[in-house]
Amino acid sequence: MSEKVFDAFNVCAMLLLCAITLYPFLNVLAIALNEGSDSALGGITIFPRDVTIENFKTVFQNKDLLQAGVITISRTLLGTLLSLLITSLAAYALSKKKLLGRSAILVFMTIPMFIGGTLVSNFIIMHDLHLLNSFFVYIIPGAFSFFNMIIMRTYFYTIPESLEESARIDGASDVTIFFRIMLPLAMPMIAALGLFIGVGHWNDFFTNLLYITNAKLNTLQFILMRIVKSQDMSNFLDELKNYKPGMTNLRQVTPQSIRNATTVVTVFPIIVIYPFLQKYFIKGMMIGAVKE
Repeated sequence: MSEKVFDAFNVCAMLLLCAITLYPFLNVLAIALNEGSDSALGGITIFPRDVTIENFKTVFQNKDLLQAGVITISRTLLGTLLSLLITSLAAYALSKKKLLGRSAILVFMTIPMFIGGTLVSNFIIMHDLHLLNSFFVYIIPGAFSFFNMIIMRTYFYTIPESLEESARIDGASDVTIFFRIMLPLAMPMIAALGLFIGVGHWNDFFTNLLYITNAKLNTLQFILMRIVKSQDMSNFLDELKNYKPGMTNLRQVTPQSIRNATTVVTVFPIIVIYPFLQKYFIKGMMIGAVKE
């Protein structure tokens, strides 16, 4: 009886947690798919009353949003690939105990984890590196993460050294061993870290806020933040109408519906990608938790 009560309590607790977690997403989606003036009446929970795609049509009429989508996708892909490459190269090198000055390098890299620069000092650095109002300000500063490198290095420790020794006997160089042996074996960890890095790039708007004033380099999250915090959404709707006059029906579109539709557009790509990486993500997170 005690086990049945315990199981019932766990099931109820998990169902409640799922409901609490899913409700905000479903509510945003319902309002985004509902006619704007009808949503203003309230009462929308997880199902739209008057289904329409007018909100999404209005969002995609914004040329700034489309341009921001290109910048965000490019930033996420290039930033993730570059970060994974640099992090894995550093992790592979620092996993070798014979590396000269290995301890000193690790100590030197550990210091910035506890002592970081201020916003002013970081801004000065970006200015001196000519990264202000540059697309590369999204890519270069975050190309290396010491924390991710430590995780990757720990994984490389689990790969038997006999594989490298066999490859060296066959005449393989360090570059060949890294790209032909280490990276394929490290795919679960790379997928897990790639998901973290990619989500970080996709959700970041602070870099845009600090270092970018050129509207052509704005990201989706920055535009979403600007829309959500806008005090006068009617001006935003008027700007949207100017792109394709007559296509936007203000009786069906409201500031609230635009906010929710924009939120769905910016979050949807990550939600779609995650299921394809889930098996690698789970396996990568399990690495190191259990050792044979």
